[in-house]
Amino acid sequence: MKTPSICVLLSASALCAHAAIVSSYSAGVDPTAGTTGAADPLSQGWAASTGSPGSFNYGADSTNGGWRITDGTAGGAFFYQQSLSGSAVTEMTSFGWTATWTTAVNRDAVSSSGVPNGVNDYYNAGSNQNNNAFWLEVAGNYLYVLSFQSDADGDILISDGTNTFDITSGVDSLSDELGTGAPSVTYVTFTLSYDVGGGQASLSDSLGGNHGVVATSGSGSTNRIVFGATSSGGQGSTTWNSISVESIPEPSSLALLGAAGLLGLTRRRRK
Repeated sequence: MKTPSICVLLSASALCAHAAIVSSYSAGVDPTAGTTGAADPLSQGWAASTGSPGSFNYGADSTNGGWRITDGTAGGAFFYQQSLSGSAVTEMTSFGWTATWTTAVNRDAVSSSGVPNGVNDYYNAGSNQNNNAFWLEVAGNYLYVLSFQSDADGDILISDGTNTFDITSGVDSLSDELGTGAPSVTYVTFTLSYDVGGGQASLSDSLGGNHGVVATSGSGSTNRIVFGATSSGGQGSTTWNSISVESIPEPSSLALLGAAGLLGLTRRRRK
């Protein structure tokens, strides 16, 4: 994965300050229907919530271009988490951060034991798709939990616990792994950007939605990134293609880059 850069362009030269990737996951495959071979998050430094997942709460390679996490139990959970380092937390709380993830919301919960034991259309009417989430937590600062939902029309929704944002409208955008019409998949890339000056994060998506300020769920008690079925009191199934959390470069470093570029431009003019 390439490290994003912020560049100052002066005359014919450019100077760049690199944003630091503090946490990431990549399935290593294209986010397309029928694509297998997604990487196990365990191989990229993520820890599973349990070493003994159940038949209906587990993670596995999907047939739809990502790593699928299912919880169809209403009494269990299964997620992956990765701790944030002290230096990452310092950068994030001092200068801000951006989290980007690409995921699909699934209609069907697929048992790990396979057909006929286990394809259940839990998610047609919304109430059962309520616990798969992207979760970013910094102790003593903020806790953002964005859970995926669906409605009776098969639209994708996302909730911060206070607000519910419509991601799709008037179309059946839920993804199918098995059953009639499968495989079909609708991937959406979400971007959550935290502004230190304003002390808040805003949400946008690759379908053109700009959803504004996202509510927090508290101040956080640990430093980590979480994705998957985050609550034992609900259900949900999602397929994850990529996650990237990046700290924003220190503003003073950008100023130094600009000064260095201006100095170089002045020297060239004198010559």
